[in-house]
Amino acid sequence: MTPVPRTHLDIPPGVLGSCIDGDRFRAIMSAFPSGVTVVTTVDEQDRPLGLTCSAACSVSQTPPLLLTCLHSASRVLTAILAGRRLLVNFLRDNREATSTRFATRQEDRFSSVAWRPAPGSGLPWLYRDTIAYADCALVGALDAGDHTVLLGAIVDGQAPEETFGPLMYWRRQYGRWPVGEDAVTAALTMATEG
Repeated sequence: MTPVPRTHLDIPPGVLGSCIDGDRFRAIMSAFPSGVTVVTTVDEQDRPLGLTCSAACSVSQTPPLLLTCLHSASRVLTAILAGRRLLVNFLRDNREATSTRFATRQEDRFSSVAWRPAPGSGLPWLYRDTIAYADCALVGALDAGDHTVLLGAIVDGQAPEETFGPLMYWRRQYGRWPVGEDAVTAALTMATEG
């Protein structure tokens, strides 16, 4: 298998020297709400691997691409780079326990989670905990600081189920997207507060 196209981000030393510290960075970034995903793959022995990730977004519709960012020392990243495939599980509301489980260093994160092989690739799909998933072929990687940005071409997946909202993360706390009457209340509150 040919290696995935991988590049390294060169940040000029003058820029590095003027960057903010880690505490300020985390405080700034916590102001941006995001969805919560669990990125999964398998290792060389077909054992499931996965981790929680809030850095995921769409890149392109044609071709359908998404990106996700993983810590460069992650075993999950190593397996994704070796196998050139990943599955992004978009967690549904009230799945904080699943997110927390996959955010730990626990060895077997799959032991008490319902999962099955995705129809397309056979990668771990957390079918009870997700509103959608994107099954991807890895097409690019960019080393950026202490993380690696992964580009995945979406080759299969499942669109959101209408009955659940997404699990959200904001200011280091879990939340849910307002739906139904909650959405109306949220819209009215935003309208009256300007």
